Amino acid sequence: MRRVVFFITTLFILSSCTKNNVYENNRLIHSTNWKASDTLSYNVNISDTSSLYNLFITIRHTEDYPYRNIWLLIYTKFPDGKTLNKRTELTLADEDGKWHGQGVNNIWDDRILLQNDAYFNKAGQYSFALEQDMRQNPLPGIMAVGLRIENTGVKKSAMPLSKDTTATSY
Repeated sequence: MRRVVFFITTLFILSSCTKNNVYENNRLIHSTNWKASDTLSYNVNISDTSSLYNLFITIRHTEDYPYRNIWLLIYTKFPDGKTLNKRTELTLADEDGKWHGQGVNNIWDDRILLQNDAYFNKAGQYSFALEQDMRQNPLPGIMAVGLRIENTGVKKSAMPLSKDTTATSY
């Protein structure tokens, strides 16, 4: 009986982890050297404008990555054609050089929250583009970079919202 309860609980936990995933796409970086000219693009169709979302950047890197952080240029195009460009810093390691995220051998996977409780004003296709904006070019040790969007399960009408929570205001 305990095994059945354990199995059902595990199955529930695993299914709930992926249920709220709206979009995830990871792009491989050839030769683990990300050139500033190599823009990574992601097109996301959003139909539910009543929900809140968490936006993440995913990064897979090796221990050979020489920095504790990475600066990205993030370009967003909204369904109505408007655009937003933003430069943002993501932290990959603490001040002592200990990597964040999950590691196996010398490879580390990070899922870094870009914005929480964001909402999309209009249904339609949103286009996101990412460029590395570091002084070193190409940037060694980066294996893959991705975008992940999760539905929080909360409707925006249930939350007091400021104008800073619109999607991609990060």
